[in-house]
Amino acid sequence: MNNHENQKGEMEKTQFEHDLADQTNKPVDASRRGFTKSGLAVSGVLLTLTSRPVLGDFLCKSPSGFLSGNVSASGTPTMCDGRTPGYWGTNVLPPKDLMASNYHQWPDPYTTGALLTTCTKTQNPDCWAGGTKFHGGALGFGGSEFGDKSMLQVILLGGNGDSEQLGAHCVAALLNAAKGWTNNVLTESQVRSMYNDFVNNGFFEPTAGVPWYAADIVAYLKTTMK
Repeated sequence: MNNHENQKGEMEKTQFEHDLADQTNKPVDASRRGFTKSGLAVSGVLLTLTSRPVLGDFLCKSPSGFLSGNVSASGTPTMCDGRTPGYWGTNVLPPKDLMASNYHQWPDPYTTGALLTTCTKTQNPDCWAGGTKFHGGALGFGGSEFGDKSMLQVILLGGNGDSEQLGAHCVAALLNAAKGWTNNVLTESQVRSMYNDFVNNGFFEPTAGVPWYAADIVAYLKTTMK
């Protein structure tokens, strides 16, 4: 090997070491910390939340199936068509033409309540009255974190009073299940159990010994939404 080749090899080695150092010294994304704690990283499952299709249905799995990487019994991947909290929290007032495509009508028996006559800001949770309560009753979740707020009001909180937006994503998941958009990989009962277990235990276990915290639950629910 001549001197030129030796120099080239040394340069490539140095560049590789610099690249490796850059990767090692990058700050840890706070949104990923929960996966390390919960065991999702240990299970080898990676969430590819940024590669979802813009249009059309996409693959989704139950919480336990998400960890095991399984598909349906027939071997055919299940498709989901769920919507985000942003979808369910906007355009909820019926327009003059009820057939308008941007009218996001909530599925029965869930209701949004009514906008106060003194308000015009539909995205202000304080401007709404009535509607299905987030806590209690046959339709609501356990706990008392959001007091007497309705499900719509919890969605409209954004990060204010719902820092991980767990409440908002659970409401969206509940409505998606009621619409049939999660194809029974995530039912209304499962969504309630997920939230209630978190309230009672501080985490939810999709399978024994694997705790999911708030950020983990939200990350999973996002895989059922587009």
